[in-house]
Amino acid sequence: MKSIAVIILLIIGFGHCQTRLTPQTADDLTDTLTIRTGTVFGMCAGEYCIREYVFNGTYVTLTHKGARSQAAAQSCQSTISAADWIALKASVNLASFNQQPAVLGCPDCADGGAEFIELQVGEQKHRVTFPVGETIPGFESLVTGLRNQRNAFSECK
Repeated sequence: MKSIAVIILLIIGFGHCQTRLTPQTADDLTDTLTIRTGTVFGMCAGEYCIREYVFNGTYVTLTHKGARSQAAAQSCQSTISAADWIALKASVNLASFNQQPAVLGCPDCADGGAEFIELQVGEQKHRVTFPVGETIPGFESLVTGLRNQRNAFSECK
């Protein structure tokens, strides 16, 4: 009887040690985080109606595309500060984000434009599209932070 109790305690103890050896902190989960964000205006008459930003750590790639025009896509790269990247990662809750519906509201209805945020870790990714100027409930700081970054790097030069 005592040996069974000792075995159970050892199993619990090793399980507890294993948890401490492999913590699941936000940094662990987002070390391979890629964030895609941007806007799409389907009825746009301009040359570049689609703007997509890809954040990989402090590196940012901006791609402009035309919705209907034959203009070639234009891409350029920039960087953000480590502090800005840490702030973006801190506003990410992957489990909660992955539970959001793929579409919120009526994006690009009445030519209002659509905004999107996609979070990817490894092969797992989830995109949420919503009307420009609105937000994803519970992710206001992420939406605002990404908008600030997009405004700071709005054009390829």
